[in-house]
Amino acid sequence: MMKHLQGFLKLLDRYQKSAVTPDEKRAMDTWYGSIDHAGQQENTLAEEEAGKAMWSVISNGMSEEPEQVDRRHILSGSGRFYFNKFYFRLAAACFLFVAGFMLYRSAFRDVEIISGVRNEVIEKMLRVNNPESVQKQFTLSDGSRITLEPGAVLYYPAHFASNERSVFLKGNVFFEIAHDRSRPFYVHADNIVTRVLGTSFTVREDPKTKSIEVAVMTGVVEVQQAGDSDNLQPKKNKVVLTQNKKVTFFEQDEKLITGLVDEPQMIRNRPEKSGEERFDYAEMPFPAIISILEDAYGVKINIDERLRNCIITADLSQENTLFAQLEILCESIDARYEISKDTIVMSGKGCEPRK
Repeated sequence: MMKHLQGFLKLLDRYQKSAVTPDEKRAMDTWYGSIDHAGQQENTLAEEEAGKAMWSVISNGMSEEPEQVDRRHILSGSGRFYFNKFYFRLAAACFLFVAGFMLYRSAFRDVEIISGVRNEVIEKMLRVNNPESVQKQFTLSDGSRITLEPGAVLYYPAHFASNERSVFLKGNVFFEIAHDRSRPFYVHADNIVTRVLGTSFTVREDPKTKSIEVAVMTGVVEVQQAGDSDNLQPKKNKVVLTQNKKVTFFEQDEKLITGLVDEPQMIRNRPEKSGEERFDYAEMPFPAIISILEDAYGVKINIDERLRNCIITADLSQENTLFAQLEILCESIDARYEISKDTIVMSGKGCEPRK
């Protein structure tokens, strides 16, 4: 395209100097005539033919030595005005044509492939986007509820297939998937595919780090790296996430890195543990409290051997997040915790064994 544009500008310069061949002059005259009447429907065909003639001349005749033509008319007052008007209109039309084409290609590439799937699949789907500055909620035909963050776009079918449910997205979206064991739900986003049966989770893209994150609020999901556009089967890279877990895929390294969500929440619908949910402990061994927290949040917590002798009296019931409860425990025995991938590691100077 840039080569054609450069050739076109050279042709304009030679035309201004009356140094074009008869074929080149006829092509440009015809093109000008089509521009002058571009708004009339009956001249559409003529406009197309003029364009073909123009590009043919640019491609095939630029290197030839042009014949000299009479310049008297074009250098006269009326001729100069005619040419200046023509030059401006022709240059403007060429610029708009090239700019429009490039914008179209840019927009087309933006949705050309999502998670390794070619645009022909996505083009047949419905589309919902969120151009506002606040969240937008949407319900799919199977009852699944979707919350789109500002700028997010979701592609979905009017009716899901009998054996699966698939959607494609750009941006940040929260999903509450309707449970259907016979039809797994697939979310295609950038370089990963997330498979669920019925759960809630978020998918977030980070353009700065070129990464995408899946975080599970409830249930279980399976995340895989997408295949390429020629092989739509997901790659073997796979991670299974339970509640309060997340995975981040970094495009540059092609790795799935697991971790914990920012605010782990207590697991719902788990068997009662004989009043242990009160989180109010008196003279209880530290390892026993940690075991209760692991079960309540579904998170692995490793503790230093030196902490196993500690006996705790603490009320954690006023806090409803795991990290806040861990802070209280750490203060009571002068300990600390850190997150290593999807595991919490606690350490400290420990306690002397009781006699």
